[in-house]
Amino acid sequence: MEILKEWLQQFLTKYKIEIVLITLSLIIVAVSVIIYLKESTDFEETKETNLVKRSFTPKADLNKISVYITGSVEKPDVYEVTAKTRLKEILEKAGGLSISADKDFFNRNFNLAQTFNDQDKIYIPSYLEVQLGLFVESPQILRINQIANLPPQQVQDDESAININTASTEELDELPGVGQTTAEKIINNRPYTSIEELLNKKILKKNIYENIKEIISL
Repeated sequence: MEILKEWLQQFLTKYKIEIVLITLSLIIVAVSVIIYLKESTDFEETKETNLVKRSFTPKADLNKISVYITGSVEKPDVYEVTAKTRLKEILEKAGGLSISADKDFFNRNFNLAQTFNDQDKIYIPSYLEVQLGLFVESPQILRINQIANLPPQQVQDDESAININTASTEELDELPGVGQTTAEKIINNRPYTSIEELLNKKILKKNIYENIKEIISL
């Protein structure tokens, strides 16, 4: 035992510097490993946190637009809606037409299926504004309105009725419920021998046909 102690003492004395250096090296390596592992853990946690934030941070909704509706509506204001929101939905947000609105003028001149762009403005005129001539309808709409008030027989004799065999796309497009696509279908299926062919050829739906049958002719 004494021999072992003596040998160990001699060994430590002889290699004291080397032992100290090795010990310091091991400590430095251990500390470096600990720091590396900690930084790696922190990096992963930061990365995960950023991913979570990115996942839950609301994106700037590029589909949102602001539309200003004013005039004869219950709640005129700027409304934020999604792109391709139709007039019908915007009008509902605004509480609908007010009592001062000219509902007939609105129905003739506004398309409830129309969509809008950002910063668009919609103005709904009042009955008084229409009567004072501040808002003038196109001649085609006025003509359709006049025809609609004629007796059926007089419509057939009235040259101002829309002739489905000769009318242009623009004229047909003015008919209530008839858009450009339907107007083109009407033209593509000419000639007609009776207005009922619009139903028989399935060009118009029955409700649209019923609305316009009194203001069209051959």
